[in-house]
Amino acid sequence: MQSAMLVMGLDTALQRCSVAILRDGAVVGDQSMDMERGHAEHLAPMAAAALDEAGVNIADLDRIGVVVGPGGFTGVRIALAFARGLAIGVEIDVVGITSLAALARNAHDVPMGELIAPVIDAKRGQVYAALYEKNGLCRVQPFVSDPEQALNLLIDGMHGAQRITIGSGAGLLPPGPWRQSEGGAQIDAKAVAALAADSAPPFGRPPPLYLRPPDATPSLAPRK
Repeated sequence: MQSAMLVMGLDTALQRCSVAILRDGAVVGDQSMDMERGHAEHLAPMAAAALDEAGVNIADLDRIGVVVGPGGFTGVRIALAFARGLAIGVEIDVVGITSLAALARNAHDVPMGELIAPVIDAKRGQVYAALYEKNGLCRVQPFVSDPEQALNLLIDGMHGAQRITIGSGAGLLPPGPWRQSEGGAQIDAKAVAALAADSAPPFGRPPPLYLRPPDATPSLAPRK
C-alpha cells in the first residue's frame, strides 16, 4: 500500500509568514501570521509548531514547497534558505513555487473558461503579474512592468476570455475587462504545499525568481 504524501509549504515573500503541512491534500498543520518584517525570527518557530500540530518530524516529509518570488528580496531569501536547510541530509525534495501561481490559487470564485491574473504591487510604480487558467496552466509567464504595460500584456494573453484579478496590485491596473476576486491578497502556504504536491520531478535546487534588481544597492567604497 502506497504511503500518504506529506508536504510542507513555506512562504515569506510578501506581508505574511506562513507554514502549512498537507497529508494527501488534507491540512494537518497550519501556522500563519501577517507581518511587514520579522519573517526570519518567526519562520522556524512556526515550522516547529506546524510539525507538532501534524504530529510528524522533518524526516517524515516527502516534499517542501517554497515560494521563490517574485516578492520582497529579503523575504524570498529567508524561506529559500530555510527550506534548503531543512532538506539537507534527509533527502527531501524542495519544489520552487512562484508567488503568482500560489496567489492564483486564492481565487476560488472562478467559473470554467475564465482566467486568473494575479497582480502584486511591486512598488516603484510597477507590478508583478502573470496569467493562469483555472487548472494552473500558465498563459503568461511572471513579469514586472508598469501597470499600463501589464494591462496590455495580460489582454494579449486572454484571447477574448474573461479574466479575474487578485492580489495587492489588482487595483493599480487601468480599467479593463475583468472583475476582482474575493480571494485573499496574501499567499497561503496551504496553496504552496498543494502546488508542490502536484509538481512533477525532477526538482533540483530551486533558484530565487528576481524579476528586477534589488531596491537597495551596496554603497560605493570610499576612496582612499
